[in-house]
Amino acid sequence: MHAKQVVIEWGLAALADNVELLVSELMTNAIRASDGLMSPPVLLWLVSDHNCVVIHVWDASNEMPVRREAGPDSERGRGLLLVETLSRDWGSYRTADGKVVWVTV
Repeated sequence: MHAKQVVIEWGLAALADNVELLVSELMTNAIRASDGLMSPPVLLWLVSDHNCVVIHVWDASNEMPVRREAGPDSERGRGLLLVETLSRDWGSYRTADGKVVWVTV
C-alpha cells in the first residue's frame, strides 16, 4: 500500500504496519459514508514530524463517526475500536462540504 511505503521512506518503518491498517479502515469507512452522495472521491493526507504520523481522511458525508458495539458475529462495527487501539489519538471535524477523520500514530 502506498501509505505504508511513504511512512517507510520517512524513516518510520516501526509505524508502517499500523498506518497501513488505519488508512485502510478510514478509507473504507469514508467510501461507505459517501455512498450515494454526489461528491468527489474521498481524500487522504499523511503528515509527519519524523516522530509520528497523522492520517487525515475526508469524505462528503456530514455524518460524524460513532463507535458502535459489535456482536461476536457482526461483520461491521469494530473499525473505531481498532482506530482507538492502534492510535495515540483520533478525532473528527466537519468541513463546509463534509468531514475529516484524523488519527495520530
